[in-house]
Amino acid sequence: MVAWLLWPFLGRAQADVDSLDVWVRRMHPAPFMRCMPSDWESKLDALKVGWEDMTHMEHVREVNALLQNLQDSHAAVSAWDWMWGVEREHGSVPIRWAVEGHGLWVTESAIDGLPAGTRVLSLNGMEASECAAVVRDLGNVEGVSPVGQVRTGVHSLTPWIMGQTQSDTLHVQWLDRTSGAVKLVAIPGVPLRRAGRAWRPISQKGPAVQWTFPEEENPLGLDGASLLAVSSFSQGRFGKYQRRLWKGFQRAKELGLPVVIDLRGNAGGQSARMEMLWRHVANGRRKLPFGLVAKQSPETRRDIHRHYKRLRKRWVDKHKDTSQDARYIYDLAHLPMGELDTLEFGVQPLVDWRFQGPVCLLMDGESASATVSFAGAFKQGRRGPVFGEPCLGPQQGTMGNPMLKMLPESGIVISMSTAVYMAEASGDWGSTCPVQPDVFIPQMWRNKDALRANLQVWIDSHTPAE
Repeated sequence: MVAWLLWPFLGRAQADVDSLDVWVRRMHPAPFMRCMPSDWESKLDALKVGWEDMTHMEHVREVNALLQNLQDSHAAVSAWDWMWGVEREHGSVPIRWAVEGHGLWVTESAIDGLPAGTRVLSLNGMEASECAAVVRDLGNVEGVSPVGQVRTGVHSLTPWIMGQTQSDTLHVQWLDRTSGAVKLVAIPGVPLRRAGRAWRPISQKGPAVQWTFPEEENPLGLDGASLLAVSSFSQGRFGKYQRRLWKGFQRAKELGLPVVIDLRGNAGGQSARMEMLWRHVANGRRKLPFGLVAKQSPETRRDIHRHYKRLRKRWVDKHKDTSQDARYIYDLAHLPMGELDTLEFGVQPLVDWRFQGPVCLLMDGESASATVSFAGAFKQGRRGPVFGEPCLGPQQGTMGNPMLKMLPESGIVISMSTAVYMAEASGDWGSTCPVQPDVFIPQMWRNKDALRANLQVWIDSHTPAE
């Protein structure tokens, strides 16, 4: 009798976990490049145990933690899908967090009386150490990337807490640095229709490419340098992205001053945009990316055939021997099911109009995907010093070309990689570690003075004497 009562729950767990296993093996080009199949299978079996006793938020957490074993930042629960659902029901709270060790801090806040730098002891009754554990389970990993794991995971903390506790209010217990007293504040969730206004004081909107020149107020407080902040390699129109890069570097060349490239928080995007930025600062010829390994599955075949038809098909067939992009589309469209195909890219040209002055790079744990490829090339090519934190991936490159799938019973949406972007040739992807900065700024979110001081020393050493 008990077995029959448990069967619907066990069946739901079986359907979700089995579907996840099938998609990993069918879609991912190299699922066990960084983990053993036996480890993956044992964790799959462990997830089924206790599934029926979990809440939906716990399902989200456990599925993401399971996918972390692949050490692929694109193989994860799609955070935006479940976060929007929680915020529609319970509202949004305009606070950003940081996790260091087992501690939780406020990094940015639009809530009066709860300033940045505040140490938090609990959220809705959940102690800071458990909040830190939740953050790690909800984060993204690429290789062994503990910094990137917590930097990405903190964005999911507030909606996860409110969804788990089914509360429209976030109760924050925090430590007053002045008096040493423990205080409690109740913050109601802001309805989504008003969330944009609530987040405005701590939001940074603008184009993906933003230049700041010496005569303007520098957001980092730097003197004597041009600052280029690229927040994304996917947002906005390609033509506008191209023009802003071109005009900015032309101005930088006229000024003859160092350039600081800020890729903090840049989660990647289109490889073509990353390659364009590289051509502006390259100091040598190289393949970037080196190559791409793609796998054919029913999902990728359906996707490629949405594009490989009619006039585009005629163009691809005509130019497949002269165009790298056309060859890629043609080869993938004709790739047998379950097969892998490797496309090796051409050498990036060393253009005459590139910026040849001093350049440094700023990155953090959220610098991911195509940004990792850029950071790896920048460091390997010794183009300039790298400041900040380890980024989310190794110098050899990352996975990519993700597609979304929905687990049949729980409705959890997951992202699954279908390709490997090789930034450089490597025979040992399993033992990779994230690109490391030359100048490490620990806890960069609150050590802004240390970041500014280190950058200014470098700028001053490359500023022409008057």
